[in-house]
Amino acid sequence: MNCGYGEKLVLYFYGEADAGMRADFESHLLSCASCRGEIAALESAGRWLDSVSGEPSGAVLDAVLTGAGAPAAGRSGFFFRWGDALLAGAMAGVMAGIFAFSGLQPRADLAWNSGLDQGLDSVEYSLYQAQSGASQQSADWDYGYSALEDEVANCGQTLG
Repeated sequence: MNCGYGEKLVLYFYGEADAGMRADFESHLLSCASCRGEIAALESAGRWLDSVSGEPSGAVLDAVLTGAGAPAAGRSGFFFRWGDALLAGAMAGVMAGIFAFSGLQPRADLAWNSGLDQGLDSVEYSLYQAQSGASQQSADWDYGYSALEDEVANCGQTLG
């Protein structure tokens, strides 16, 4: 169906179209065999769904319950198999041994996983403090630098 009435068809079928759209679609149905076929298919599917019961038959329920109870027949209480338990324990031991003795060293890019990041944090904090202290003393920097030049100049005169 390439007539462009697909959405209108669904709205019309479910009774959700307003009066104008409904009249437009009904006039379209007179000329479009594809839409008439779609409406007929939807009505047929609706009738079939209405005729089918939502509940399974008693025979189906009995068959399912019998099939589900068959493996448990003859057993009572807790069921334990030593072979399965031993196999699971052996597999767990093998995996633990592989991980414990694999000899893999932590990767260098995992610095967050070691004490290295704490050391770097303290260095970064120290640099921040030094930078902050230097910026506070920047007003004295020019004076201190000129005094140093004066001393160097005076030393040069006495040495020379």
